[in-house]
Amino acid sequence: MPNGGSDCCANCGFNKAVQEKAKLPQKQTEKFWAPPYCALRNIKIPNPFWTYCDNFRYGQPNSEDKEEITKWIFANGLYEGSYERIPWHGNIEPIVSIKAECIICGRSVLKGIIMFHDGKNLGFCSNRHYIEWWLSVHNDS
Repeated sequence: MPNGGSDCCANCGFNKAVQEKAKLPQKQTEKFWAPPYCALRNIKIPNPFWTYCDNFRYGQPNSEDKEEITKWIFANGLYEGSYERIPWHGNIEPIVSIKAECIICGRSVLKGIIMFHDGKNLGFCSNRHYIEWWLSVHNDS
């Protein structure tokens, strides 16, 4: 289990992979990895063990339940002494631990964050600088 928490998309009942695994014979676990897809948000989840949201639930959602999407999807940001969750930019996941030049301070780092926005890759040297940019784009506290 990743240190980021057990409340990740890989364990969520809205993940189609979890729904499929519940129906599969034990030895067909390769199918578990095929569709990491959030049925609630209708989005692929490329890294389900390190992706989170407030709609997480254990077990299968009831077909009668009308779940309302809550806030943002989160990824684990850079490891800076502890694991910190950073929000996606809408349906775009931040790329973490990649070479980047920070648009906030200009610093070049080997392990930074890249976000695709308005046709460009934006670089960040830290979780704090990514969040600073994110808050300037999203109206959320």
